[in-house]
Amino acid sequence: MNNVSAQDVPGNPAPKAAPLGRDNSLQVPKADGNLSLMLNKVDDMTFEQRERKPLKEGEVEVNIRQTGICGSDVHYWCHGRIGDFVLTKPMCLGHESAGIVTQVGPGVDSHKVGDRVALEPGVPCLRCDLCKGGLYNHCEKMAFAATPPFDGTLATYYNLNASFAHKVPDTLTLEEASLMEPLSVAVYATVYQGKVAPLQNVLVFGAGPIGLLSAAVARAFGAKKVVVVDIVDSKLQFAKSFCADATYKPSMPKEGETRVQGSERNAQELIASEASSDDIRSKGGFDLVLECTGAEPCIQMGLFAAKKRSRFVQIGMGGSPLSLPIHRIGIYEIEMVGSFRYGAGVYRTAIDLVATGKIDVSRIVTHRYAFKDAILAFEATKKGKGEDGEQCIKVQIAQGEA
Repeated sequence: MNNVSAQDVPGNPAPKAAPLGRDNSLQVPKADGNLSLMLNKVDDMTFEQRERKPLKEGEVEVNIRQTGICGSDVHYWCHGRIGDFVLTKPMCLGHESAGIVTQVGPGVDSHKVGDRVALEPGVPCLRCDLCKGGLYNHCEKMAFAATPPFDGTLATYYNLNASFAHKVPDTLTLEEASLMEPLSVAVYATVYQGKVAPLQNVLVFGAGPIGLLSAAVARAFGAKKVVVVDIVDSKLQFAKSFCADATYKPSMPKEGETRVQGSERNAQELIASEASSDDIRSKGGFDLVLECTGAEPCIQMGLFAAKKRSRFVQIGMGGSPLSLPIHRIGIYEIEMVGSFRYGAGVYRTAIDLVATGKIDVSRIVTHRYAFKDAILAFEATKKGKGEDGEQCIKVQIAQGEA
């Protein structure tokens, strides 16, 4: 088992290990056939040798070298479904990946063997009105990796439409390239849906990968002050070193308070606290709220912390139904919008942010595993801690050269 903590892990600022090269974050053996990590049913993952699929018109074959584990991967492993997407047959996991092109299919003149690419793991129909309008993340015929019934990327080889295999500059490692998927979620939410602008005050709920990256994007686009909210001290400590000007830890509802009243009090205490500023207090709240947890108290607190005519972006999925202070949205004319995956142009923006040094995305990687230890990587993600006892933020899997 290879289990390596990344630099700047909360509570341990000294680097433990650095990526060994631009194509492998760990020293791993060459790939064996088309080994794939399969989810057979709930709590049942196995490795399986599978046939390489023939390339269709417009596709490239990619040797997967780096993959990050997403919460949705773990959710399918633990529960077998997310909403209407239900596991009914074995499925290969993974969708946050990068690799090297090993074959080019018919009709492809944009790529060549050896190109280093970040995989955008959802391929829409490219024919419907939504696709033609650039809103392909809402395509009804979207084939998204590791979403039933479609296989994911945790295999030696993965075929993808060339338009969604984004070439990355030589200055990016493939670990960084694999992180373009969660970074693109953050870019879409913060820039495209949140419409973040220079000198805005931004409040972010959740110091997990999406919250941290959303806060980093806000800073990269010129936010005046970025405050991150979470209930885990080590995550708040890391957020302050990575992307936040200030952090805030809300308290539980006090005796006699309803949950909504507790959320309103926490919002008021945040605005009055040292984490805030005179500018935020004079405006009566934050210009932009990015909610990345889906937790009811966070959504409530975010609405109470938003200023009049502000924007609120709901990124975290959460559960339903929820109790919301709907009067606050109406009276304050808060624009509350959702954010789902990413759309046209987002991956290129994400790649440019990292390539130009605006965001050091690899800093959120806290644990790295070899592909043979992928199940251990999933267990660490599920527990939220690696075998070293350190808090997990982003867990990565390194795969071998084909």
